[in-house]
Amino acid sequence: MTTLPQITRSPSSVKLLLVKLFEDAVDELIADLPADGRAIELAVWKALLAVGREMLTALLSMACWRVSEPAVTATPGARLRLDGNYRLQQNTTLGTVSVPLFAFRDSDGKTHSPARKAVFPLHPACRSSVLMLEWEARLGSQLPYRQAEEALHFFTHGASSVEDTTIARHLSMTGAVIDRSWTYRKASDIAEILATQATRDAETGKPLVYLSTDAHALRRYTDETFDSSWKMINGIRMWCVDRTNGQIIHLGGEYTWGDCREVAACFRSLVADYVPQGEGAPQVVLVTDGMEWIRTWVAPEMPSGTQLILDFYHVMEHVATCARTRFGAGTTQAKSWYARVRNALIGKRVQKKKKQTTREGHRKTKRALRVRKTTHQSSDPHGAGNDLAWSLLEEHVPESAPYRKAHEALAAYVGENEDRMDYPRYRARGLQIGSGAMESLHRIASQMRLKLAGARWLAENALAVLNARLMLLAGRWADFWESDRLTPLLVEAFGVDDAS
Repeated sequence: MTTLPQITRSPSSVKLLLVKLFEDAVDELIADLPADGRAIELAVWKALLAVGREMLTALLSMACWRVSEPAVTATPGARLRLDGNYRLQQNTTLGTVSVPLFAFRDSDGKTHSPARKAVFPLHPACRSSVLMLEWEARLGSQLPYRQAEEALHFFTHGASSVEDTTIARHLSMTGAVIDRSWTYRKASDIAEILATQATRDAETGKPLVYLSTDAHALRRYTDETFDSSWKMINGIRMWCVDRTNGQIIHLGGEYTWGDCREVAACFRSLVADYVPQGEGAPQVVLVTDGMEWIRTWVAPEMPSGTQLILDFYHVMEHVATCARTRFGAGTTQAKSWYARVRNALIGKRVQKKKKQTTREGHRKTKRALRVRKTTHQSSDPHGAGNDLAWSLLEEHVPESAPYRKAHEALAAYVGENEDRMDYPRYRARGLQIGSGAMESLHRIASQMRLKLAGARWLAENALAVLNARLMLLAGRWADFWESDRLTPLLVEAFGVDDAS
């Protein structure tokens, strides 16, 4: 125990040492004051980083000793191990620090290190601090890993340097513990947003909440080989519309590589966990494309009274294909026929006129100004438009085989989904008739990061990145990293051995 007084200091003595270190750094800056503002700011950064590393090292050392001291004093014949093998190096946002663990050997020759598990629970599986791990996950989810490495090095002024492969590994481990409870807003927050901010159904007065699902392709390694192919990943999104400005309010989302049964299971738990029930329950709207599996597997999981809507823009894509085949691409006849079918389904566009007031001092007379504010009118808002659309599809059907094929495909598509196409009534109720919010989730959550030139993904790595991005999009990033559950989750994810 003769070394004990040499390595233990009181908090006051540590404080004096740090204050002296800071004073020396300030004196050095003043003595060698750079000539321009940029150089001064950079010099301050480097000085603060150096002082910060010393402060962090001192405080971590004090934390390790506080954990180890009771065990050391309670063990007869305990001998501290202060050699290099019992110092822990950790990558931090201030740079690499080296901290004594105050390990000790008992009378039987067995070495104990209680501070390692208490202060550095992720070591040695992860040699980054938790804050550094957060920075790596944030950068890795936003940038390609090589760029994330460069950004980390640049913005810490060279203090922190982590390999891109390390960032990839750490993000994969971290993203694996981000489950759906973090990629959606809190259930209480969703209920409050729907009650206070969301648009309402004009018929029932209930707040409107929208759900949708759609798939898009990513390049993924298959069968644990280096062969990669395009694989479909299914996205799910929940949102509402702000009634004051018409903006989309993202409530949550998730992705799965699973099949239709897996997507249906996701919707089942989504409805149970996040859609308010009972008094004050919202009007749920499921707006999707016309894939048959959505009607078969997803629709039965929706709450009673859910309004199913076929995405209007998918319908018009089919109509446009049929028009091109029948009349030729870009022809006047094709455009005219397309417009007639569109008006039949959604109602005729009517442009309102607004009189322009003359400006003060302006001598020109008042004139009518046509503005691009449109509404839609329908003679019968309860399905007559579909009948008119059918009649347009059937009129003067050409005998050509290509058109016959396109016509039959469109007729089948409309026929299978006719009960979800009462668009004039949906619009009269104030409902969205397009799944553009779902399509935009693909762009901001997935494609901007995963669909890059040359990018190939393992299934689990792609989901880890998506989970991190969706958690950030849902505004739950800080909640996750400040959660009491975080350390046990990370310990399990990194496979830290309790006996190490």
